[in-house]
Amino acid sequence: MDAWSSQQLSPLYRREVFRSREAEETHARVAHELKPHRSVWRSGDVDAIFCRAEMSALSLCILRYGCDVDIEPDALGNFVLVQMPLRGRADIHTGGQTLQIHPGQGAIISAHKPVRLRWHADCEQLMLKIELSRLQEVARHAFALRGGDTVGEIDFDMPLQLDDAAGTQWCRMVASLASLLPPTEFERYDPRWLAHCEDNLMLYLLCHRPNSVLQRHADAQRGTEETSLRQLRRAEEFMRERLDSLLSLEDVAQAAGVTRRGLALLFRRHRDLSPGEVLRNMRLDAAHALLTRHDGASVTEVALNCGFSHLSRFAACYRERFGQLPRDTSRDPRAAACRAALNTHPQDFIAHCTAVRSW
Repeated sequence: MDAWSSQQLSPLYRREVFRSREAEETHARVAHELKPHRSVWRSGDVDAIFCRAEMSALSLCILRYGCDVDIEPDALGNFVLVQMPLRGRADIHTGGQTLQIHPGQGAIISAHKPVRLRWHADCEQLMLKIELSRLQEVARHAFALRGGDTVGEIDFDMPLQLDDAAGTQWCRMVASLASLLPPTEFERYDPRWLAHCEDNLMLYLLCHRPNSVLQRHADAQRGTEETSLRQLRRAEEFMRERLDSLLSLEDVAQAAGVTRRGLALLFRRHRDLSPGEVLRNMRLDAAHALLTRHDGASVTEVALNCGFSHLSRFAACYRERFGQLPRDTSRDPRAAACRAALNTHPQDFIAHCTAVRSW
């Protein structure tokens, strides 16, 4: 996969830090530029190159060894390393997992887990070094964590797919950043723009690549949702059992275990209605059920038993919800059938009434 063109990466290649054909020199320079480590040099001739563009909390790097080499840096400590092969392949052993990466598939190496790497002779990688504390701060803001909450360690799932939709977009963002590097180190970015670019890259990883912070946030959201639904059920059960009582928002909120404002937000979120509107609909539904029994109860009795003290308002709300007045629902169903027949088949109804009178 040619995710990055030579033109896009040329500003980064111009930031060459060193070239070397000596194993010891290369080991020392990489240890200085990235992290102290142990290395075992294997087959092939050393033909190393290291390029780097430092920003604020990010560094863009290109690294090639030119031969097979094993690298053991232990845990990275204070940074996360995104490895994206431009060519060739590398093996990664970390967290009990072994992975081979190649163009189209990279890896995000956590800061806290020991890692062992084998770079094959044909491997050249574009790498993004991310300051862990900055990544944690971006995560805190992204997932609205409170001041006392800790982000903790951040582990990304591996591999880092670079050839799916999210991976392709990530590659475009990295390529854009690389292509915009100024010609020399002496030309500085506006710090505000620089911080925005860096945070945007980190935010994209946190939101679009599976990771431990995203998973914890999703679990917390599910827990919050379950708690919210339990509170809603308690509030509705409390209201349903007291339809004939004079209830206040404080009464319902206390029964649900929330504040008045929390109660209003709860009903607006899950019912798209206020608590008062839900209670009114419960009372109207109960009144409708009683009136359809046709057991002789008057409309006034039903209204009072269902918590309505203003009969005219009850009638208006009832008609708005059911399309008829309460008295129309309460009438004997046989009379209602006769009225329907009169409205739809007047001649048949008159004939029927004439026949009845002749009995």
